[in-house]
Amino acid sequence: MIRRLLLLACLGAGCLPAQLQLFYVNGSYQAAITVPEYSFGTVAAFDSRDVQFALTNSGSAPTPLTTLSVGAPFAILGFDPTTLPQSVAPGASVNFTVSFAPTQPGQFSTTLAADGVSLTLTGTAISGVAISVSSAGSAPAQLQAGTAIDFGSVAQGSTVTQQVVMSNPLQTTITVQNVAVLNLQGASFQLETVALPITLAPGATATLSVDFTPTSDGTQQGALEIDQTSIPLTGVGIAPPFPQALMAFSNTTAASSQQVSLTITLASPAPQNGIGQIQMAFQPSSPNANQDSAIMFISGGLTAPFNVNQGDTAGYFGTANSIAFQTGTTAGTLTFTLTLGAVTATQTLTIAPEIVGIESGQAQLTSGGLDVEFQGFDNTQSASTVTFTFLDVNGAVLSGGAIAVDTTAAFRQFFVSSDEGGVFAMDAFFPVTTGTPSQVDSVEIQVKNSAGTTPTTKLYFTTP
Repeated sequence: MIRRLLLLACLGAGCLPAQLQLFYVNGSYQAAITVPEYSFGTVAAFDSRDVQFALTNSGSAPTPLTTLSVGAPFAILGFDPTTLPQSVAPGASVNFTVSFAPTQPGQFSTTLAADGVSLTLTGTAISGVAISVSSAGSAPAQLQAGTAIDFGSVAQGSTVTQQVVMSNPLQTTITVQNVAVLNLQGASFQLETVALPITLAPGATATLSVDFTPTSDGTQQGALEIDQTSIPLTGVGIAPPFPQALMAFSNTTAASSQQVSLTITLASPAPQNGIGQIQMAFQPSSPNANQDSAIMFISGGLTAPFNVNQGDTAGYFGTANSIAFQTGTTAGTLTFTLTLGAVTATQTLTIAPEIVGIESGQAQLTSGGLDVEFQGFDNTQSASTVTFTFLDVNGAVLSGGAIAVDTTAAFRQFFVSSDEGGVFAMDAFFPVTTGTPSQVDSVEIQVKNSAGTTPTTKLYFTTP
């Protein structure tokens, strides 16, 4: 008994009707169509009007959709007929658009047919012109009904013109009473002067000129109204391009351990306010050279922002018209890349190999010997031989002469572990085994690298 009751219940559920119901759709709003006829109203010939519909399965079981059709000049858009037949699940919808696009005046009627659904569609077409569009001297191309005239991207203050050609494909004369351009939300489309009305004999044409001169950025929309026909207009306003920018240095033959100033000039006054930046990069001459943390803008880092105001012919770093940077202590090439809107520029500055620079030092007499310290930089990071020559109070070279020390390995090891470019400090101690340290008055130091040998640096001994 229980099995029989279950079977009956299942059979009862399977017999519930499944059906398709037609809805009118406008955005998120839907309304069931309960009347036998739907009117598209009046449309100009060669224009179009689109209406969205949905076929919804209002039953509790899947229902088949095997056909969906209308007759010309109506057409179904947004639906792939190759998907038929298909099954529509309970509560699901098939969405599509019907377009009314007449090519001649008259009264039109067709039937929208689907499984279990039949709706009469009507529409009226009045005399209208066919539209073609050309730009930049190109041949006119026919504009399909409902398609926008696209002006593309145009810089503020510049103008792009589209030629709109109206033609009369009918066997009777068409008189165009009204032509106007409508702008939406501050758009900048303009119709050049035209004399109305415009009478077009069969086969005749007339040309309208529509300009787009944007005064702001972003997508802009409007419409060209030709009697009952409304043609969408679209274009994108973009910021006017900045003029070419040029970088210049206060010292075109910069050396290591310097501060150099950089300035920016524009080829013509800036058409608008803008913010750009300069990126600095460094490539050492030697592939084995270490990092040089001293190479930077004095504001910090390897990037410096700058600004230009409308009418300026120079870039400003804050309120200053230049910015300084440090050249570091490594031979190589500094590359500066400027970006300002779509404008880019590149400038290089070469830091040539130099002999070792000794910047400071001290020499001290101790009870055990002679202590010599000095600081400097080697922008080639190739220091090899350091020569010490000790002198007495009379300037005479002490016995033993010059002492040359091969420091190649020590410098190489030091530079590999450093991130300060070619900067170094050396401490050399010379024990005195004969005589007394007080006999020594001064020491002359020379350092050799791949660029040459330094001039003599003389340090006088002091006592601690």
